[in-house]
Amino acid sequence: MNSLSYDSMRQSLSSLLRTHSLTQLLTRDHEQLVTQSHFISYYHPNIDREKAEQLLKTNYSKSNSDGLFLIRNCTTSSKDFSLSLISTNRCYHYKIQLIYDVFFSIDSGPQIAGLDNLVYYYQQRADGLVCTLANEFIQGQPPPLAVRCMGTTNVLHRACKEGNLDVVRRILSSEYVNHQPDVNGKDSYGSTALHEASYLGYDDIVRLLINAQCSVLVRDANGATALHRAAAGNRSSTLLLLIKEGLADYEERNYKNSWVPLHEAAFHDSVDCIQVLLDCGAPLRPRTDQGKTPLQIAEEGQCTGSIALLRQYNTPPAKSSRSDWFHDQLYFERFAAKKLIESVNTDSSNGLFVVRYSSQNLKNYALTLYYEKEFYNFEIICQNEKSFYIDDGPYFESLEHLIDHYCRIPDGLPTVLTCSVNQAKEIVPSRVQSFTKSQTNYKAPGTSIPIKPTVSRQTSVEATKIIPRSKCVNSLSSSITSLNSSSSRSCVSSTQESPLSTSSSNASLASNSPSKPAILLVPKENSLRDRRKTVGDQPLAYISDLSKEAKIKRLATSVGKFEKQNSSKLKHILPDQIQQVAKLGEGEFGEVYEGLYQENSLALPVAIKVLKDYTYSAKQDFLREAEHMSRLDHHCICKLYGIVDSNNNAMMMILELLLLGSMADYLWKHKLRVSEYRLKLWASQIADGMKYMEHKGIVHRDLAARNILLQSIDQAKISDFGLSRCIDTDIYVQKSD
Repeated sequence: MNSLSYDSMRQSLSSLLRTHSLTQLLTRDHEQLVTQSHFISYYHPNIDREKAEQLLKTNYSKSNSDGLFLIRNCTTSSKDFSLSLISTNRCYHYKIQLIYDVFFSIDSGPQIAGLDNLVYYYQQRADGLVCTLANEFIQGQPPPLAVRCMGTTNVLHRACKEGNLDVVRRILSSEYVNHQPDVNGKDSYGSTALHEASYLGYDDIVRLLINAQCSVLVRDANGATALHRAAAGNRSSTLLLLIKEGLADYEERNYKNSWVPLHEAAFHDSVDCIQVLLDCGAPLRPRTDQGKTPLQIAEEGQCTGSIALLRQYNTPPAKSSRSDWFHDQLYFERFAAKKLIESVNTDSSNGLFVVRYSSQNLKNYALTLYYEKEFYNFEIICQNEKSFYIDDGPYFESLEHLIDHYCRIPDGLPTVLTCSVNQAKEIVPSRVQSFTKSQTNYKAPGTSIPIKPTVSRQTSVEATKIIPRSKCVNSLSSSITSLNSSSSRSCVSSTQESPLSTSSSNASLASNSPSKPAILLVPKENSLRDRRKTVGDQPLAYISDLSKEAKIKRLATSVGKFEKQNSSKLKHILPDQIQQVAKLGEGEFGEVYEGLYQENSLALPVAIKVLKDYTYSAKQDFLREAEHMSRLDHHCICKLYGIVDSNNNAMMMILELLLLGSMADYLWKHKLRVSEYRLKLWASQIADGMKYMEHKGIVHRDLAARNILLQSIDQAKISDFGLSRCIDTDIYVQKSD
């Protein structure tokens, strides 16, 4: 093997195979993977916290290196990890949460693609950890390939790029079972073998990879699936193969820009691909994160072929009938819909639904859906007689076309629509065949980590706040956290033995340039946009390519500046730093919105409480309460960023956004699923926050489950200091004796 140098891999496979056997090449790949992985072999999958501390202290006594660390499996979640480190002879433990795909976050820190990139990020800066991670770590094994953003280019990748069908077939055969690379492993550019074969249109290779259980859901470093890459390469036959045999979902979004494959095809003027996608049932008017349809993308790029087809295309007649599911009685609201479904429902009736008028706006409609013993209500917006949509989903020509679509694929709903209840109280099976076999997440071999959680885009109807429904599909919402909720990450030190301690994408996918760690950033145009577009109704990261180290340094500087603004002085925020995105609810004080707060090149998801049309005295009370809250800085208390006092008589309080909602609502909705451990954890966090408030001399006065907000299922925070009950009530401040 010494004669096989790494430089020789620049030769074609055909040339190499004249002088080396395939076994030699595969063995070389394995050796190269082991060699490169040696530098990230900090993963210890089968140890607990006690064993981790033992390893850290033993090695610390020899090296005395602060920041010595290891990564282990999380004991409370099979999808998450734990970071254990030692500093000044004391151990600290941080939860590494899976956000989606291969994106991870520590507490409220940046969302970073790849566990390896996350470690690298914290080796450059502490960013809330007790110290920067050292270059030295406890030697273990490399993290699973499934949780890395980048990999190592191997013979399988090269064979797919070169279209060498014979080599691919041999690699995937039983003859080489002991030398086979992971078919879902990524190359040094962040692409899988299926991505490369799909982009280049090697259909026979694509079919082999599909039969070898290669996942069509895996994303490349640019956020694209194999279906996106086939559309970008104008490979219509490959598209059809991926959809028909690979069961690839044509509505899968690129998580950087929310493009679906039809957007890619329109951008590249791939007329044949557009036709295939439309023939397979893809909606004509899906929307990007900027609200653009494929036709608008084509018009911007002056793609004449795409423009002509998209303008002339006639959507086939809908298959569903309103008589099967529509209840046009004005008094038929969500409780009546729930009662009707319950009267005919069985335990196996997931996907049972009805459609009714929205009680908020009779111009719109509402979909009531039953799934896993829960009921969900989604508003169907009627923009005009030719545009019906749910949340940020595609536009449809009619209500019937919309129902057809969600009978075919879930596209953000908890499940597909399987059957409906008509006005005669009869269960009517869907007239449209479900597109996918199942909605189970792909799991890489040897790991329980889902590579691609089900995407959810949702709006709860007729409620006082948005309710994330992705938590009923998977545990994604339990991992979502807001950015930089405090300058210190929540951790559990070794002295706290109890487990209840409270501590834009590039426009084209044709390029294969490698990406650096992806983190939350404001786009170059420095504009604020709605980020609740792709994942679980949660704020989705802006992704930067970070092609140069200078960008990382600038980020570290901006983050550092932001975190240093931890002052008890009430911060006044300019109105143009705030953008309202979606209304969450209203009360006596005014209204609550989800929005974005721009500060030092960071766009933070926030909750905006707006006080409107109140007297001068009420505004003074509002301001006084904000001043009290500004004194509080604790990981178990909802953070106040500041206030906006504009000249138009509207005063706003800018707070940390906690989209899981109140503990009361969560307990009511999941009363049978919340464990005793979780209740004790929340109680300990509430007590921790109240103890801190006592130390600060502040009495909450209205502590209740409705005023406890959940950042995740592992973090509760005290909020609403009397504000939710009446604006005229004040917070009592203890007077020292």
